[in-house]
Amino acid sequence: MPAEAPATLAKKAVSTVDLETLTGGRNIWVGLQAQDKESAIELLLDCLLDAGAVDMACRADLLDAIMTRERRLSTGLEQGIAIPHGTTCHVEREIAALGIFPGGVPFETVDDHDVRLVILLLTPAEHRDRHVSNLARIARQLLQPGVRNSLLAAQTREDALAAIRSFKP
Repeated sequence: MPAEAPATLAKKAVSTVDLETLTGGRNIWVGLQAQDKESAIELLLDCLLDAGAVDMACRADLLDAIMTRERRLSTGLEQGIAIPHGTTCHVEREIAALGIFPGGVPFETVDDHDVRLVILLLTPAEHRDRHVSNLARIARQLLQPGVRNSLLAAQTREDALAAIRSFKP
């Protein structure tokens, strides 16, 4: 049997997870409000804590990991999207929270516009290899105009889930 090429092995080692799986279909909140990026990030982290998705005792460490990353380089993209993220030993699997902020949140972005879709992504430290792949997949999904516009119009979690499911890779 021929040996597999290194590129093939690398592809097998890094598997990405879609936004529906990362949010568990339930870590999605619509109609949120925040004054700035720090409060938006804290709000989404607190939503995850309240939902029991992460341990309350780890809040300070999780927030520090996310904000340390954010200080290095803003995670604000373009077209109203931000994906603050961090790797940490305080989660056992990749987990995300999707927040829809209809009024927008000031957030250092590539296009200097407020963000309305914020996805908070937490990844176990031992899964750093998948972290970048998951970020890229989420960005591709949200930059698709149909998905993004449907999310922005979502009035309920179910509306947002339908938008996420409409993604065509």
